[in-house]
Amino acid sequence: MKRIEVRVTMALMVGLGLAYTLLGVIIVTTSEASPRTLLLPIASVVLGGLVTAGLALRMPSARFFGFAVAALLALLHAFLLLASAVLLFKLFSGLLAAGYVYAWVLLNSGPMRRYLLGDAA
Repeated sequence: MKRIEVRVTMALMVGLGLAYTLLGVIIVTTSEASPRTLLLPIASVVLGGLVTAGLALRMPSARFFGFAVAALLALLHAFLLLASAVLLFKLFSGLLAAGYVYAWVLLNSGPMRRYLLGDAA
């Protein structure tokens, strides 16, 4: 049985990437931005999906991959927060960065370790 912490982590890893992709689609459709703008948001969805699939299959290595993905994307969104000139984009990037930091914390929680490692945790 999956604990709530595990479900929230899985939802955050995919949901934050989807929210970022939605923002990218809005930027591309409302401005003259290149479709290459969507490469990074789609990559974040794919990486988050890989972490989620690994967690669903109870692969302990998915936790470490999730640490790397969450840290990388949190850092990316922190830099986007600093670089953005539009207040709405700053707010959005700050929320996404906080979401990835929270996912990182949940990956290190006791229920996540017990879910992946069983009695060995």
